Amino acid sequence: MGIMTRMVRLCKADVHGVMDQLEDKGLLLKQYLREMETSLGHKEQQVSALTRRIGRLTGQIARHAEEMDKLERDLTLALQKEKDDIARMLIRRRRALETASGHLKEQIDAMTLEKTQLTETLSQQRLQYETLNAKADACCFRDAERLFDTASDRGAGAVYSTEPVDEEIELELLTRKDALQKGGTP
Repeated sequence: MGIMTRMVRLCKADVHGVMDQLEDKGLLLKQYLREMETSLGHKEQQVSALTRRIGRLTGQIARHAEEMDKLERDLTLALQKEKDDIARMLIRRRRALETASGHLKEQIDAMTLEKTQLTETLSQQRLQYETLNAKADACCFRDAERLFDTASDRGAGAVYSTEPVDEEIELELLTRKDALQKGGTP
């Protein structure tokens, strides 16, 4: 049983090794950065949505305040004319608006806190993304430089040779003779 276990473990190790060789680290790194950028974009959209919702709720509170001011004027007028039934109704409406405004303010406070935390998290993650992006660029540059150095070390004699090859000399000689025979300049 021990031999079979070791064989299975060896096969798994070989498969993992093959997978590591198949994966292009640069491509994976770029994909991870794209996913991070997408995630940051979603969080920025959340911050924008919270800002819009806070703006709408603030607008509602302002409309409630205007309505309460109007009700206050009507209430004063009803009291002056001794219309107690109308005054009671206006007081009920005013209190309902006060309660609604209080709830809206609580929602705004909660959303403002959430927005602040999300903005702070987003700022930290944006900084991490920029740092990783810079490191990835540097890493890819080093890899490309290393690949170029390796390629030029292997083919330096052939690519940058100062001595012309005999075949090249013969080809140019024939080209010049042919051009001279046709009456042209080489």
